[in-house]
Amino acid sequence: MKNLGFALVVLVVLLPLTAIAQEAIVHEAWFIHMESAGGWVAVEKGFYGKVKVKEIQGGPGISPIQKVVAAARAGHIAFGNDYPENIIRTREKEGIDLVAVSVDFQTSAMRIISWHPIKSAKDIKGDFGIWIGYDAKAKCAVGKGWEKQFTIQNQGGDIKPWLMGTWPLASAMTYNELITAQRETKKMGKTFYTTDYKDLGIDWMDNVLFTTEEIIKKYPDVVQAVVTGRYKGFQWALENPKETFEILKKTNEGLDFAHEMDAVAPMKALMINADTKKHGLGYINPKKWENVAKDMFKAGLLDKMPDVKKFYTEKFPSGVIPK
Repeated sequence: MKNLGFALVVLVVLLPLTAIAQEAIVHEAWFIHMESAGGWVAVEKGFYGKVKVKEIQGGPGISPIQKVVAAARAGHIAFGNDYPENIIRTREKEGIDLVAVSVDFQTSAMRIISWHPIKSAKDIKGDFGIWIGYDAKAKCAVGKGWEKQFTIQNQGGDIKPWLMGTWPLASAMTYNELITAQRETKKMGKTFYTTDYKDLGIDWMDNVLFTTEEIIKKYPDVVQAVVTGRYKGFQWALENPKETFEILKKTNEGLDFAHEMDAVAPMKALMINADTKKHGLGYINPKKWENVAKDMFKAGLLDKMPDVKKFYTEKFPSGVIPK
C-alpha cells in the first residue's frame, strides 16, 4: 500500500508538468494581420496537434524578444517572431541564447518609399520614418556615418507624416504600408517611388520564428510541432484567404477585407521560392544569415564578426511543401 501511495503522489506531481510541457506561447511581431495568419489559422484548424498553442498579438512597446525571455524565465515554452538582425544583436550585445527555428519570409518585405527616386544609398537623405528597433537595413545600406545622411523618425503605426510631405522617406512592408501608400497617393494624384533594399546590396530575410536554446534542448517535439503547425497554417491561409480573413476577424473586427486580400500576393512572393519548394516553408537559408551578420559588422553595428551558425538551427524543417 505504501508503494501504491508513493506511485499516486508521483503521478499527481508529474501530470501537471506533462501538461505544461505540451503548452506553448507564440508572441507575434505585430497586431493580427495576414502576415501572421499562419499561427492563428494553425490554432483554429488544430494544425499544432497535441500541443496547445496560445497566439499573442504584438504591437508598439515591448518587443517579442523581451516577452519570450520573460516567459521562458517564468517556465513557459515560448516562441516569438522578430527580425534576424534583432536576434543577432540580442545574442551579441546581451548574451541571451536566442535561436531561430524557422523563417517566414525568405526575402525582406521592407521597402523605402520616397518622393524622389533613390538610385543609390547616397540618395537616402533627410528625415526617414522607420520603426524603432528596425533600422538596421537602412544603416547598413548607407554604412558607417549614416547619421550624417539621414535622421531616424519613429514611424509608429502609420505613414501619415510621409503622406503629408513632412518626411521625404518612410518605410513600408509590401503586404501593409505599401498597399496604403499606393491607395492614398492615387487619391492625391501624386507619384512616389519604391526601393527594395536588395537593390542597395542588403539581401536579408524577415519575420523569424525563434525561441531559446534551453527550450530547444528540453522540448524538441514541441518545437517541431509549432514549426510544422505554423506553416501548415500559412499554406492553408494562402489557399483560403477569404476564410482566413474571417478567422482573423474573430480577434480584430476592425480588419479591412480589401487590404488583407491585397496582402496575399506579396506574401506568396516572400514565402514561396525555389528553396521552399524544395525544403518546405520556413526554410532556414544559412547564406542569408551570413549576409545579415556581414552587413551589420561592416556598418559598425557589431563589434566583431560573429559565429553565424549559433543564431539558427536547421533541425526543425516544417515539411510543408507549397503547392
